Amino acid sequence: MGKKTTILSSGFGLGFYIPALLLEYQLCERQAPVEVVVFENYIVPQKKEKISDSRQDYHAHFAIARVAQKIPKDIRDSIDFAAVEGLLSEWEQEQRRDFIVFSGHWIYILDMYGQRVGSQSLNVDLLYVDADLSPSWKGVKKFVPDYSSRYREVWLFDAAAQEVRYRIPVTDEPLVPYAIRPNRFVLHGGGWGMGTYLEKVAELEREYRLDIVMSNETDCDLNNSRHRYWMNDPLWEAWEKDKATGKHIFPNMGEIKAGENPVFTSQVSHHRLFDIIKGAKAIISKPGGATLIDSLSSATPIVFLDPFGPHEQKNADLWTHLGFGIYYERWKQSDFSLKLLEPLSEALAAHRAAYPSYVDSLFEKN
Repeated sequence: MGKKTTILSSGFGLGFYIPALLLEYQLCERQAPVEVVVFENYIVPQKKEKISDSRQDYHAHFAIARVAQKIPKDIRDSIDFAAVEGLLSEWEQEQRRDFIVFSGHWIYILDMYGQRVGSQSLNVDLLYVDADLSPSWKGVKKFVPDYSSRYREVWLFDAAAQEVRYRIPVTDEPLVPYAIRPNRFVLHGGGWGMGTYLEKVAELEREYRLDIVMSNETDCDLNNSRHRYWMNDPLWEAWEKDKATGKHIFPNMGEIKAGENPVFTSQVSHHRLFDIIKGAKAIISKPGGATLIDSLSSATPIVFLDPFGPHEQKNADLWTHLGFGIYYERWKQSDFSLKLLEPLSEALAAHRAAYPSYVDSLFEKN
């Protein structure tokens, strides 16, 4: 891997963004030149400015979000083609040929680049982090149905075969033994805080202490000292590079305490939320693909809430089939028994090393 690998991601949610940064860090650790490029920097300003409003709407109204994802969108209406022209000229000058693609929105731009340099000269992995096509991929499938014939499709999680194909390890740290983990649970709704997780706090707190990821400080009662509250810096945006490093960074995250100013920090190797997840009894969340990555890397089972769309339902179906997760209602029927969760963690711990690392596979084929 001598030439620079370009990782094409998106900051629209964090499900593509965080795995992209994990790959970037792991490739850098192997002295491989790499760059993450975020799609939102190549859409027209008026569309970009509306992303924050959409995030708030989707957080407040999960039903609206679920309906919106069903409607395929032609993202070309939003692309800033003048900015794209500059990007493609840079790629051509640097002879970029190796790409890893997380978001379907990039296909239009990759096809433009292929027309300039020859599609056959490109080495492109379309890296799917969900067990079925997520909305950005379904959108491009509708408008460019033959896109996959030009590039290599790589599934981390294969719904059809009911198996894990590859893993993206978050860290190389040893697992925290399940028996010594405190009886704490991580509740979150993905990068946009979507889903029904906040509705579960009242019934869960009767039994357990919680680590709750909030989208704003009005989500929870900060005076309830049974729990810990976490939030990403509301001023941080995935498509903005860090001024100190000139690179995209993991979310600035901090603990929120009543009457105290939060301190939001990031770290180089992985997202801070993982440091909480790795010592938890379970993640309680909608079934996003990045959450599966966290679950597998930490051997932390997932208790599944309502999915964002069919692709997330496939994620949950796969994880429960493999014995790595459980649906919330079934767990509730057991009176939230820890005995149902421990075998799930044991199964994750026993199987995770059997799945090849995606980063390792990049070096094996070169």
